[in-house]
Amino acid sequence: MGYRHGGGGSFNIEVTVKRTELIERLKRNREKHQKEFKQAIKLWQKDLEKAAQSINYRKIHTYPAILEELQDECPVSFVSEYDDMIDMFEMAIKDEMILTSDAFRNFCRDEWDWKSDIAQNKYYEKVIGSK
Repeated sequence: MGYRHGGGGSFNIEVTVKRTELIERLKRNREKHQKEFKQAIKLWQKDLEKAAQSINYRKIHTYPAILEELQDECPVSFVSEYDDMIDMFEMAIKDEMILTSDAFRNFCRDEWDWKSDIAQNKYYEKVIGSK
């Protein structure tokens, strides 16, 4: 483990991890995210179907507000983020990888910046909140 002093009193911590363990963890996290996405998108699709059936197309002259709301709330998959990291680490030559504290949070703790977007999505919220 290494420490580097960053600006403003912060520290960047580096840790060496086994590449195979890192890949396994990323794959588990990917699988969990993919499962949550599939459940969330099914809920969204049900609401989309209900909304589409309730629209009287002969009487509307503008884009239906209900569809705009559903478009804004459509769950997004971040599986490709996991896939990129998995591919990158599978192609790495070394058996050990050095991760910064930020990379460790992303790859090992599954704490990505985009997780806040998921937490605010009502469909992901239903899936994650029901566990």
